[in-house]
Amino acid sequence: MKNIFARGGVEFLAVLLGISLSLWVEENSTKKEIHQALLKDLINIRADLKKDISEIQRIDSLKTKGIDQIGIYLDISSDKRQTADIDPKILLENYSNISYTFFPMGSSYLVALNSGRLNYIEDLELIVVLSKYYQNSYERIKTNNYMFDEFLNKNFFRYRSIIKNKKTLEEKIAVIKSEGFIEYILEAMDRILVYQNYVLSDMSNSANKLLEIIEKNIEDKN
Repeated sequence: MKNIFARGGVEFLAVLLGISLSLWVEENSTKKEIHQALLKDLINIRADLKKDISEIQRIDSLKTKGIDQIGIYLDISSDKRQTADIDPKILLENYSNISYTFFPMGSSYLVALNSGRLNYIEDLELIVVLSKYYQNSYERIKTNNYMFDEFLNKNFFRYRSIIKNKKTLEEKIAVIKSEGFIEYILEAMDRILVYQNYVLSDMSNSANKLLEIIEKNIEDKN
């Protein structure tokens, strides 16, 4: 009778060990799949970041051209440029560059976030910089884009249309010298400089820091 119980106990332990081993193998296989998927997420986020950094540089360059255009208007309004020396095409040549804002890529991050795989990141520094870029800096750029667009909607298109539809150079210059236009371009210049020096600069620094840490994590996992 004791032998039967002993044999039954051994068989029970064998089944228990078999189940435990099977669960352990399944759990480790699942973890491996998650970490492999997380690695792909980081590679995709890295690709988005590189596009963001390139786009930030492009927008910053266009904004600088917008500032240069405002400089032309200020020279005209203060008579540093005489009417006889002004080529009409320069009046709106870089005007559109005043309006550009930066819209970041965030699709790869959202995929990883919604999948829950970001919870498996072990690097605390990576978690912090991901949060700073995709939450803090993103919200800041969205808010500033909205405010800048609101400002442009009141002035940008109206003055472009007015200048464009004036028939003579003298009439166009009269608009540029008007009090309303000068107030508009001075505020536009102030807003652009703040956007470049604080908002874009913060996005650029955050993006480059995040890219550096992601590169290190990808290298460590390969």
